[in-house]
Amino acid sequence: MKKALVALTVLFMISGFWATSVMAIDYPTKPITIIIPWGAGGMSTLSTRMLGEKMKSILGQPVVFINKPGASGIIGLNAVKKSKPDGYTLASGALTLGLTAPYFFETDRFDVDDFDYIGSYMPQERVLFTTLDKPYKTWREFIAYSKKNPGKVSVGSGGAQWALEVMKSIAKKEGIKWKYVMFKSGGAASSAILGGHVDVCETGTGTPAYQSARQNKLRILVDLGAETVPFFPQVKNLKNYGYRFTTALEYGMALPKGVSEEIRAKLESALKTAMQDKELMAKMGKTGFTPRFVTGYGYRNIAIGAINDTPALQQFVKDVK
Repeated sequence: MKKALVALTVLFMISGFWATSVMAIDYPTKPITIIIPWGAGGMSTLSTRMLGEKMKSILGQPVVFINKPGASGIIGLNAVKKSKPDGYTLASGALTLGLTAPYFFETDRFDVDDFDYIGSYMPQERVLFTTLDKPYKTWREFIAYSKKNPGKVSVGSGGAQWALEVMKSIAKKEGIKWKYVMFKSGGAASSAILGGHVDVCETGTGTPAYQSARQNKLRILVDLGAETVPFFPQVKNLKNYGYRFTTALEYGMALPKGVSEEIRAKLESALKTAMQDKELMAKMGKTGFTPRFVTGYGYRNIAIGAINDTPALQQFVKDVK
């Protein structure tokens, strides 16, 4: 009886191992949907499509890209959060932006563990652009002009609520009144600043506005981050000017909570493999991206840091209201 029980137990263990292995080998068996929580034309869309097309060939299944913009990433992230945790729906783009947005919209906040993280594929500096015909040519001149013209200068944002809040924190520190305009993506924001519909506008590196600056069609006033803008090493950042808050986005991919570790790990491996493609990395670099792979565990820690940093900025801006 005991021998039979032992044999049966071993059989179940082998069967369980075999089933797990088959699941890992069989995934994916149908198209994967990647939800991008921002509008078409932005860098979340462009970078996701670049990587998604490469991951498609690695995973052996079609990839469907769906833009779900709104509320600085909240709508798209909620759609992924509520989706079936089977590995066939994931989020991609500047996810740390969406995770922190609820603090500023005073809506239900995300928990970092609402998602399982596949990995990060790049950080992104946010840059403030203006047109060449403006009377201010430098950051300090822009600040001085804004003080002399309270409430007349319009400040746009390419769908990045954190970046817009950083601009509000600068306005508070400098005693300035700006008009704020939020766009659904870096593409829409680029069209606005190129068309002269706003006085200044922030978008990320790689956007049409950024490419226009590289062609000397727009002027960069400041890097809203704390690092260096690709192809513009001479541009100073907010840390250089002594400001307390800065902004940079962390792009990556995530799944709804509850996806099996085997599937999550397979997607992480596919992302990592895609980022080992030299041709793709060169293409991303020429666009103005700074691609580099971080594991899902590492991306989760980056998300925790972003969420933990948010309340201080939120309170700083709220104090001025």
